[in-house]
Amino acid sequence: YTYQDDTRFVAVNRVTQPGLTYLVADVQLRDVYGFHVAVSEQGAQTLSSMAEGTGAVLAVNGDDFGSHRYGVIIRNGEVLRAHDTTRHMLILEEDGSMRTLTDRTAQTPVDLAGQLVSENVWHTFEFGPELVRDGQLSDFPRAFDVISTRSSRKEPRTAIGMIAPLHYVVIVVDGRQPGYSEGISLQDLQQLFLDYGAQTALNLDGGGSAEMWFMGEIISSPSGGHERAISDILYF
Repeated sequence: YTYQDDTRFVAVNRVTQPGLTYLVADVQLRDVYGFHVAVSEQGAQTLSSMAEGTGAVLAVNGDDFGSHRYGVIIRNGEVLRAHDTTRHMLILEEDGSMRTLTDRTAQTPVDLAGQLVSENVWHTFEFGPELVRDGQLSDFPRAFDVISTRSSRKEPRTAIGMIAPLHYVVIVVDGRQPGYSEGISLQDLQQLFLDYGAQTALNLDGGGSAEMWFMGEIISSPSGGHERAISDILYF
């Protein structure tokens, strides 16, 4: 799947291996304002219903921040919430670069939110764990409250990384479908991002929420056999 215009280039490949199928998207933007989010206005909606009518070429599920009250959530440069959390944060800067924040002890959530806004941060996403930092595999915390980090734990996953500012790689892994795709461990997902050249990467919401949509078509295979209602999406 390929799309290109004056502001964005999107190419998606489907990779199939024994017991594993995933979609990997290469996204290149002219500026950070082409990196969009949409938030459900009705409690929870399907990805398709949120993406349609936006002009989106590619959309994936986000961090589902609407299902809980934790974290510092900034969207389109505005603070939606400032609350403590043990999750990991992905920060999208105004120049299109990405960085992660894993140590939350230095500032209160309100102070952190104020600092990020003063730095013109465009979006933040709260989930994790961090997968890649500075082009190297990240160590997972022993106790991580979002999802198990056991190497034997294979699940459907959605994750995003940065190759260079305004150049991103998005991976959606199908899972929980024996004979087609079992899913992937976080360790193997880390390695995929390194293989695709990511300098920074963060795991987003996965499981039954993991989904990729391209120009009006669901091109992944959600694990429940249908779209799950979620609170937010990322789209280009």
